[in-house]
This record gives sequence, C-alpha cells and structure tokens, in this order.
Amino acid sequence: MREEQSTSVVVPGMDAFTLEHNLKFKRQLLQHVFDNALESIIVTNANGIIERVNPAFTQITGYSAEEVLGKTPRLMQSARHDPDFYRQMWQQLLQHGSWSGQVWNRRKSGEVYLQWLSINSLTNARGEVTHRVAIGHDLSGQRSLEQDRTPFTFKDPLTQLGNRQLLATRLEQALAEAQRNKIRVGLMVLDIGRLKPVNEQLGMTWGDDVLRQQARTLQAAVDEADTLVRLQGDVFAVLRHSKAEDATMAQLADKLLNLLAQPMVLADKNIVCLQPSIGIAVYPRDAREPENLLQAAEYAHAMAKREGRNRFQFVDQRQHELHHRELIIEHSLSHMLSTGEAQGISLHYQPQVCSSDETIVGLEALLRWTHPRLGRLSPVEFIPVAEQSGLSVRLDRWVIEQVCAQVSAWQRRGLAPPVVSVNLGAQQFSQPDFGDWLMSTVSAYGLRPRQLRLEVTESTMMEQIEAGVNMLQQLRECGFALSLDDFGTGYSALSCLHRFPLDELKIDRSFMVEACEHERAQILLCTIMALARQLSLSLVVEGVEQAEQLALLKDFGPLRVQGYYYYKPMPVDEIWPLLDLAAGRPEGEVLN
Repeated sequence: MREEQSTSVVVPGMDAFTLEHNLKFKRQLLQHVFDNALESIIVTNANGIIERVNPAFTQITGYSAEEVLGKTPRLMQSARHDPDFYRQMWQQLLQHGSWSGQVWNRRKSGEVYLQWLSINSLTNARGEVTHRVAIGHDLSGQRSLEQDRTPFTFKDPLTQLGNRQLLATRLEQALAEAQRNKIRVGLMVLDIGRLKPVNEQLGMTWGDDVLRQQARTLQAAVDEADTLVRLQGDVFAVLRHSKAEDATMAQLADKLLNLLAQPMVLADKNIVCLQPSIGIAVYPRDAREPENLLQAAEYAHAMAKREGRNRFQFVDQRQHELHHRELIIEHSLSHMLSTGEAQGISLHYQPQVCSSDETIVGLEALLRWTHPRLGRLSPVEFIPVAEQSGLSVRLDRWVIEQVCAQVSAWQRRGLAPPVVSVNLGAQQFSQPDFGDWLMSTVSAYGLRPRQLRLEVTESTMMEQIEAGVNMLQQLRECGFALSLDDFGTGYSALSCLHRFPLDELKIDRSFMVEACEHERAQILLCTIMALARQLSLSLVVEGVEQAEQLALLKDFGPLRVQGYYYYKPMPVDEIWPLLDLAAGRPEGEVLN
C-alpha cells in the first residue's frame, strides 16, 4: 500500500479546475470514511508517533484525540502479551509491510478488551515508509452482540454464562493465537462439589439457586479477559487466553477454591457447604489441539476429585498419556465390536500337550493385538480397559464366535480338532442370556458343547460365588467343559473349591518357576496336584518352558502341559500344519 503522491496527473481533455475538483472530492470522501468508520483507526508516522485518530477510536478506547496525539500506541497496551509478541509483530511489519491478528488492549477505564488489529505501512515513491495505519475491530463488543442475538447457541440459560459451544469457539481462537505468538493458554475445569445432596434434600429449585450464586462468584473472581462458561450440571470452565504460567494458574485456582468453599446461606436459612475441585491443563505442554486440551483438563479435574476434593490438580503428564492411551484402546475396541473391522486384533492358539506321548490334546484361544497406532498391545493392558469400559461381555462373545467359526472350518477340512479353551471375564456371569446365547452360537456353527472348554479365573469366581456357581452349573448341564484358571494365584479359597462344578484345574506358570528354585514351592505344587486328583479334576500345567521344569512333572503321570517348551501361541496358518500332522496325513493335504 503506497501513499498518494501530490503530483498531478494531467488527463487529456481535463482542465486544471476539473482536476482540482476531483482531488477535493476524493479527499472529502476519504475524510467521510475516516470519520464514520465503525473500526478504530490510528495513523502514526514512521517512528510510531500517533498523528491522527478517528471518532471510533475515542468511542472504543475512551481516549480523546488530544490525549493520544504525539504519543505511541503503547499507551493502550494491556500487559497481557510478553515482549516476544511485539517483537514478532514488528519483525513481520518490517519484512512484509503489514501485520494482523488478535491483540488484548486496555481502554482508558482500565478494562481489557480483545481486538482484531490490522496494521499496514504506507510508502513513498522511493519505497520508504512514511506512515502506518492501524485498523482495530472490537471483538468483545461483537461477541457480546452475537451472544445476545443467539442466546440458545452460546449462552447457558440458567447462569447466563457462556456454554460449551462458546468455549469451543474461544478455545480454537485462543490456541491459534497462542501458536502464532508462542504464548501459553490455560484451561481450568471445575465443579462446585456436592450439589447432588442439595438437589435431593432441598429440591432442584434450591440447587439451581446455588448454581446461579456460584456462577456470580466465579464471574466476579476471574479476569475480564478470561472466558468463563458452564459446561454441564455443576461443572464450569475458565479459559485464560494468555500469561497462563503455572504460578498464576495455581494462584487463581487457590482463590476460586477458597471462594467456592465458603458456606452459603440460602433464602430459607439453610446453610450449604460445598467441596469444589479444579483440574488445570496448559497449552502447549499438556496438549496442542482444543479437544485434547479440554480432555486433559477434565482428566486433571477427575484426579482432583479422586484425591479427596477441595484441591486443584495440574495434569500429570504420565497419567494423562496413560489415560489417553486407554481412551484410544477403548475407542478401537468399541469400533471393532460395532463394525466387525478387526483393527489388528486376531486370535492365536497355543497347543496343550500330553506329557507322556507329546501329542496335542487341546488348544487355548488367546487374543493378540497389533494396534494401527499404538503397536503391539499386551492382553494385560487391553483386557482391563475392556472390563472397565463395559466392553468385555461383547469381546468375550466376539472371541467365542471366532473360535466356533475356526473349529467349524477345521472340521470342514476333515480334521477332528482338539477341545479349544476360551477365557470368560467376570462380567459375563451377570448376563442372564449367556447360556442360551452360547448354545445358540455353538449350534449355528454345527459344533457340540464338549468341543469348547470355558475358563474362569479363581478371583472371578470368588467375587460372585453364588452367581458363578449357578452359571457354571447351567453351562455344565449343557455339556461344556469347565476349567478354573490361574489356580493358587488369587484367593485360593479351598473351602469353596468343592462347590464349583469344574472339570479341570489350571496351575499358573508362577508355580513352575518357584518349584524349580525352592523345595517348599515344589511341595506345594505336589499338594495341589494331589488335591486335584482327589477331586477327580484333570490338570493343566502352564508355563513349562525348560526341560528341568518338565522333569519335575514326570512322577505325576500323564499331564497336559502348556508352554514355550513345546509351542508358543501361534496364528491360525501355523496351527493348520500341526493339526494336519496330528490327523496322520502329510502337511498341506486337503480332503475333498
């Protein structure tokens, strides 16, 4: 953008009078625009000294022209931007001749307001900067007008604060500015605490009154430049657009806790004592995307509540990363179970071998997961996530269907596969339809119940003995084989063992490890085996990985053993050849 030159351009057919008239009209037009623009306009010289301002500038800032002429725009700075912000602004102005972005400025009254500012340089014919023009749009006034016009979009009707939609909009804008200007943004999620007893004891009307009072308390406590919204229920959020250092965020959190925890006297003379909790997340340390920053603050808030309330909690980055990882796992599991897309999940099978003749007498179906984002996941990590998220019932049934389909495929190939063991989670026992569903599924694939062995852990049985016993009895009557997994590692409730309708005990690998190193552990292993025989239960020994471990078992007669000494868990395409050989025909030969 270049300054108008004073030299006259002679147009053929245009006399000096007409030319002067046109220039005068143009000057009047520019003056009219300058005087009536809704945006504030500041004109400075090349050194940044203010030479002209328009009436909108006075209306927006409160400063008259006489108060600012001869001074610099630093007069309006809010101190909410660090020196780097202005250094980068000037660097861009010098390099490109223009700059635009959001700026926090201060009115003469001291009020801080948000402004969209565009600065352009004017140059002469030699390319030298002679003036700069700054045009500012008052965003606080615009946003207030938008909220008044669309109260059900951006405003919470109960507290008259902003709502989640407003926070999403402001958060996106704040992070964009923070990224551009390399500043920190803070986000608090807080609840006033113990509102439910107020609603239950005094009624929803008084509960709403408490929310309105606490909203006014919060509004008076936060800075005008902050964004305060009600997310839901008694949960609020405070967005600090700049200067979100840990110390200042902690000071604000401590201040809010003290204010919100003050006893409240309601109109009916009831006194209410609340227990607020606050979670704090900071951009860019804790997250770089708006939704992730909110998620981090919500997680920190949950941690503060879990630690006993009346406290604030910054994001524990390690715990937050674990939580985020769990959310990815949960989402992927849910997507897989809803759509049938495997997401890298597959079944491996580990053979169980007869110790006397080394023939394969059983298989255990085991979940394996190579996640597209997280890589290889252990069942120790994703099975607890499935249980905590309520997905374990569906996951168990998905595994059973996959096993039934695979056994059916083996049979169509002409094989007689050994019994396949499938693990059941604790939540399956609370499903009254499980027995009927299982029978229907097995029948649909043309299988018999005895072709499946259902494994339950000792801890699962002890958590719900009555329901567990009833469910197992029903399954056994249907013809399914039942196994108690990880025996001796949980409750070891021998007094209840006789009540469980079992066919098999499965001895955990930890016993084999200890028995090779300690004589007392070896005696305990022998005792468990003798107990199983007395109860007419078959035995499977897990974790047999070395020849000396197998040698310890030679005096106990034929046993089923499972471990890396014989086979690791293998995908289906590696199990096929083993079953072919077990059937007594050359590997790869297919029966028609």
